[in-house]
Amino acid sequence: MSTFGGWKVALILCLLAEVACADRVRIIEDPREASQIRVDLIQQAKQSIAAQYYIVGEDYFTLAGFALLRDAARRGVEVRLIIDGLSNKLPQSVHAHLKRENVLVKIYHPLTILRPSWLVRRMHDKGIDIDRNRMIRGGRNIEGNYYGRAERNFIDRDVYVEGNAARESAAYFDELWQSQEVVAPKVNDPTGARAEEGRKILDATRQQLETSKTARLSTGNDWSARTREVGRVHFLHDPVGRKTEFGIARDLRAELRRVRRSVVIETAYLVPTKALLNDIQFLKQRGVTKIEIITNSISSNDSLLVQLGYESAKKKLLRLGVELWEYKGPDTLHSKSAVLDGQVALIGSFNMDPRSQRLNTETAVAIRDPATAQELTRYINAHKTNCTRITAEQPEAPAARPLSATQRAKITLFKMILPLLRGQL
Repeated sequence: MSTFGGWKVALILCLLAEVACADRVRIIEDPREASQIRVDLIQQAKQSIAAQYYIVGEDYFTLAGFALLRDAARRGVEVRLIIDGLSNKLPQSVHAHLKRENVLVKIYHPLTILRPSWLVRRMHDKGIDIDRNRMIRGGRNIEGNYYGRAERNFIDRDVYVEGNAARESAAYFDELWQSQEVVAPKVNDPTGARAEEGRKILDATRQQLETSKTARLSTGNDWSARTREVGRVHFLHDPVGRKTEFGIARDLRAELRRVRRSVVIETAYLVPTKALLNDIQFLKQRGVTKIEIITNSISSNDSLLVQLGYESAKKKLLRLGVELWEYKGPDTLHSKSAVLDGQVALIGSFNMDPRSQRLNTETAVAIRDPATAQELTRYINAHKTNCTRITAEQPEAPAARPLSATQRAKITLFKMILPLLRGQL
């Protein structure tokens, strides 16, 4: 074969490989769409459902989801869930019923005196895998206030992905499921009374769901038709086991340090680590002119302690030339995303804080596609319309509502203990 002919064959093989690896994505911004896609995917699952979440509530929205998962298990779908042991609010009666219905649940790092390090090492991942070919990853937990169902909600974002990245996510779930980091929940139900109570709870919720106007059943929605082909999507995650610096934090830092022109970051919790400050300085020295970060204000943040960690670093960020924006509220900004050079979109569960970097397990997807990056930029800019620009001349955002006496007392206390806890924020 001539050199030219070999080159043509190699080019064709490369193109075929790229097509084979091509993934499809859709950003899930609207909270109603976020709930509907979960209903649809669970109802459309044919073989398997694997979900992992940091917070699982006990409200109607959560229980409705579990009723649908039970339906899936009854029709022969393998259903597995991993829930963080610190934030599992699911009633014991529902746990007992799910076990009887063959909905398999494991708990990540349940609280135990035998493993004290587990207390601070949490699974912060949020995601669901369907049939090992479709997934949702992002910042939303499973509780109604992440889907616009509460008086005060979390403003969040997910991304729906089909293709190879979803298979990688499923493989990661399998590894975690088989690891010693998770254990089956202890369900004490010798007579079956608890399981029967759980059945009644899910039956009532399922019946209510039939007449609900907030999420429709059996829609037949084709979410594949609503996606964009973007080439290869990279699924990022921490290694199963002990959290190290060689997980998602390293991968995201590598993405950040490739930037040549602009960075836009939206993060619910901003407590800059030394590594982040060094990276910002490195980018500025390289000539990156735009580094923009959108985060919560003291009025919108649901964690005063984390907010104080951010407040203490605000001047450093401004001196480095970071353009800071604070969300006014009354809801809480909870999304974790970034747009790099207008070309790369990052969406996941990773916050710009020490906890995400060193303690929590996290996941994210990296999408190298200008159209998706542009779409994500529009969504972030929409949030900025409810933000205040922070400058050296105006370092504080106007409070949306005055702080209560309890909040002021907490601030005084937290300022005293902040140096001791900064590494765990």
